[in-house]
Amino acid sequence: MIFYSGHGYLALAFFIAPFIIIGSLLNWGLGFDVLSARSRWPLHSLIILGAVLTFVLGRYFNRNMIEDTIYEKTGPVKVLRPRHTLYSIRMEYWAPIMLAVYFAFVVYFSLR
Repeated sequence: MIFYSGHGYLALAFFIAPFIIIGSLLNWGLGFDVLSARSRWPLHSLIILGAVLTFVLGRYFNRNMIEDTIYEKTGPVKVLRPRHTLYSIRMEYWAPIMLAVYFAFVVYFSLR
């Protein structure tokens, strides 16, 4: 089950979208397959572009915070929280998390 608020569910889609869209356009238009290329730089570049896209759009979506009022013993307290989260993590923070997981897999499979 995925727990999200706002547009947080789009974090993974924004991360993968440049790889799918630009990779398929390169394959269809130029006949260049990103996955079977001799060098892995095109693949890494598209994944980094996806991380940048996720970070920028996440920062854009979370520019306005939600103001909640919590009632404590001392009285009402106003708390600001982000609008768009995935598993209680802000959408823009998913970009470095997914990038770190991707490069961990790259290192793991290159050392095998």
